Amino acid sequence: MSIRLDPRRLGALKLLAAEAGIRPGELVTRWVEERLDAARSGVPAPAVDGDAMAALAARVDELAGRLDQLTAVATTEPKTETAAAPVKRGPGRPRKSPAASARKAEPRVALHDEIIAVIRELGPQTAAELASAIVERGHYRVPRSGKPLDAATVNARVSNPTYRGRFVRREHRIGLAVE
Repeated sequence: MSIRLDPRRLGALKLLAAEAGIRPGELVTRWVEERLDAARSGVPAPAVDGDAMAALAARVDELAGRLDQLTAVATTEPKTETAAAPVKRGPGRPRKSPAASARKAEPRVALHDEIIAVIRELGPQTAAELASAIVERGHYRVPRSGKPLDAATVNARVSNPTYRGRFVRREHRIGLAVE
């Protein structure tokens, strides 16, 4: 199941979820489950009175204002040297935020390339040491999952059959295979 939201409402949803300490999808799931449970029990969902609705509207407006401020900060950041070609949008496709456009302009560094660079710089390391060094260097960005880089991720990449030939393990340390 998927839903489409106005970008401003999606931003407000993300902020509400962040304040609750959960993912936006989990927050929406909670809301839907509350409505379904209320419908199943035969008890109508609690009616929102005018004061509660006004408070909710004020909260959404406040969140939208905060989102606008964040967007304004992203647009005032210095531009990168490379200019991106304009993207043609079809009908119904949302415009990407300036922050997303700036992220796309930066070249992505593959994890295995960053592992190789760190090993060349510091020598063979444990997976945990490699993960820490990669995070400190700041060249590698985690993908969309947002999961922080850790030793398990480094081990998985080094063990991946595609990249396994580039690395060698000796005494719990990961080094480069003979080039």
